[in-house]
Amino acid sequence: MDSKRAWAMCHSGGLGIALLFLVSNGCNGDTYSAVMDKAEAGYSALVTADDRMYRRRLQDALEVNTAFSGLNLSAYVFMDKGYVVGHVERPEQAKDIFQTARNVRGLRSVDAFLPAKDSAPVGGAGPITSDASIKSEIESTLLRAQGVEYSHVHVEVLDGRVVLLGVVAGDQARTRAERITEKTAGVKDVRNWLLVPETDYLTIRSQF
Repeated sequence: MDSKRAWAMCHSGGLGIALLFLVSNGCNGDTYSAVMDKAEAGYSALVTADDRMYRRRLQDALEVNTAFSGLNLSAYVFMDKGYVVGHVERPEQAKDIFQTARNVRGLRSVDAFLPAKDSAPVGGAGPITSDASIKSEIESTLLRAQGVEYSHVHVEVLDGRVVLLGVVAGDQARTRAERITEKTAGVKDVRNWLLVPETDYLTIRSQF
């Protein structure tokens, strides 16, 4: 890793956040498909309403903090798990942003990818694929992929580094999305934060 490139990747694991209902990879594709086939709102009715509420809380917490003014931060919440992606001006900001996100009530966990933005390329560095072009190509390829539903996948690209977020039916779809992304021109690195629905979690949420 280039020592001149400041970046911070934060993860809540080991930081004492209790994941009350977490069962890693506890749901297979058939279970998820059954929910989605019954009605697309199957997932939404159980989880997405709360996710929208928690995402709003997360966005508000980031927006009201004047220390983050001018930063372009994207906030996501899936199955009560929060994610923040965006450039920072210095590593200390990444720590503060992560701590702010951790303090949002209702989130089971928080992950963040907050690198310092790359400096302008030096002359003679050769052609550079823009983040927007990379994102567009990945999204188009995922939507064309047969046998897998990727309409709920979100793609963030920061200086060629890609973050995949959202919910897919199973581990096979999760792996395929990552492989498709890795083959895209201009991609330097992939962080696969796609989730597979957790049976126990969805069961518990359905009882509320």
